[in-house]
Amino acid sequence: MRKVWAMRKNEEAVSPVIATILMVAITVVLAAVLYVMVLAFILPQTGGTIGTFPDTDANNHVWRVTALTGSILRSDVFVQVKNASGFIIQTELLTTAAGTHGFGYQAATTGDYIAVGDTFTLSKAYTQGSSITLVNSDAKLQYCVLEV
Repeated sequence: MRKVWAMRKNEEAVSPVIATILMVAITVVLAAVLYVMVLAFILPQTGGTIGTFPDTDANNHVWRVTALTGSILRSDVFVQVKNASGFIIQTELLTTAAGTHGFGYQAATTGDYIAVGDTFTLSKAYTQGSSITLVNSDAKLQYCVLEV
């Protein structure tokens, strides 16, 4: 009976070309994993989300808060009003008083947090493509984007 291991004459496990391709592939996969991990620290993350439903109003675009995830303090939220070309018109603290530049906010409750039933309005003078974005003070956390 012949021994199988004796028949094999080439003792190299893998050719140098295949070994190089494998090393490059492993390096690319590791770089991609590292990139995704670093990107998670850099990109805006939500500290809560606001679900809204558009209402009808003759003078304004109106959104009513219908759902929330997390507790979002009104004093932590800033409003960015953007026109259709994406230019930020105004960034101001969210308050219960009427805002400037055609933005308004009305609280449904007297608490310190955004609540279901609160409404956001934007003047109909803003055209299709305009938006209200609710962000934190350094605009890294984004809570909601309401688009006209």
